[in-house]
Amino acid sequence: MLSCIERKDEWMDKSEQFAQQLLKWFSKNRRGFPWRETSDPYHILLAEIFLRKTDAAKVLSIYEHFIRKYPGFEALVKANERELEDFLRPLGLYRRRTKELMNLAQIVATEHRGEIPHLKEELLELPGIGDYIANAVLCFAYGESVPLLDTNIIRILERVFGIRSSKVRARTDKELWKAVERIIPPGKAKEFNLAMLDLAALICTSRNPKCSICPTADICKSRG
Repeated sequence: MLSCIERKDEWMDKSEQFAQQLLKWFSKNRRGFPWRETSDPYHILLAEIFLRKTDAAKVLSIYEHFIRKYPGFEALVKANERELEDFLRPLGLYRRRTKELMNLAQIVATEHRGEIPHLKEELLELPGIGDYIANAVLCFAYGESVPLLDTNIIRILERVFGIRSSKVRARTDKELWKAVERIIPPGKAKEFNLAMLDLAALICTSRNPKCSICPTADICKSRG
């Protein structure tokens, strides 16, 4: 159950305005990362796995070198576990990441002929893949109009729209996922999702948000 005080018509008007302002800001302020410049499912999946519980700067330090060393799942299946751990060490939790990645590579190589599935149900069956990573692959690699939802995006929804989940783990709230999906402009899912991530990282931060330069400040409930 979500808590939101706006009526449906107000929500529609505000969500459209929010998306317009956000995308306009994003066009001039987007962050540049190599995994954003590709639609290769393997490259995107790796980036999303690496970005989990670590920051983009650390991922950037190993990402391109890792792909040159392990250009596909076949190479990962043959990888030396100790060498893989050394590669992943800068990200933290490197032993856990190594085991999950080797397990994932084995399953994709043997059960999916080395190709990352196009269906969300099949993606979710892969080890270490939840709703967020599955949707990231579907959106960024396969061009599907699906939402992303994490702690940072939840923060934007709470501040701008006054939407709150009653669930202990808001990231599991299906209604919250649907709320984000309704804001996505037609044909702009990739740009919108990336813009939300950048807004959370650069402006709508958890501490000391830069409200004075926020592109959506005029419609943000937390500023009202």
